[in-house]
Amino acid sequence: MTQKIEKLSAIVDGEWDETSHTNQIIEDPILQQKWKSYHLTRDLLRNDMSSDVTFDVSSKIADALENELSIVAPKRSWQELPIVSAVIPMLKQSGQLAMVASVTAMVIFGYQTYNQPEVTQPFTTAPPVIGPQGGLAPVSLQQTRSIEQDRMQQLLEQRRQINALIEDHQRQLKFKQVPVQNSDKDEQAKP
Repeated sequence: MTQKIEKLSAIVDGEWDETSHTNQIIEDPILQQKWKSYHLTRDLLRNDMSSDVTFDVSSKIADALENELSIVAPKRSWQELPIVSAVIPMLKQSGQLAMVASVTAMVIFGYQTYNQPEVTQPFTTAPPVIGPQGGLAPVSLQQTRSIEQDRMQQLLEQRRQINALIEDHQRQLKFKQVPVQNSDKDEQAKP
């Protein structure tokens, strides 16, 4: 069969001159189809196609549809239900937001922990100071009292300033509420 197709191709190309093969082409329907398709391809390649060429593929499509297996619609699973299909994206998004919040909290916690100044313990890291009794020097309570007194004075000063601002505000409100008397009323009142 392949030799017949090769001879047919040679005849179409003009390379074969034997007339004995033309009878085989006329008698064989497969070779007739090949003859038509080869000439159509040649005309397309040479731009010799006429505009009135029609292709009838409806019979081939009808045959293919007859041999086609029928498709039965599959049953819906629980995942394809409308309620589930609406809830699943919301759960996915909530999970993603929870993951982002967790990572953000860990980053903030890690940053704060990493950037804290080192707390040194004075008794273990400080060199021993030998006092009059031969051990560490006692801690004075005088220093903490002076710090507390300074803080108390700052707090009292802030309260005084706030009270002065409140009093000034109240005076301005009273000043705005006093009605301004018109000069016309004063003239009418004097008969």
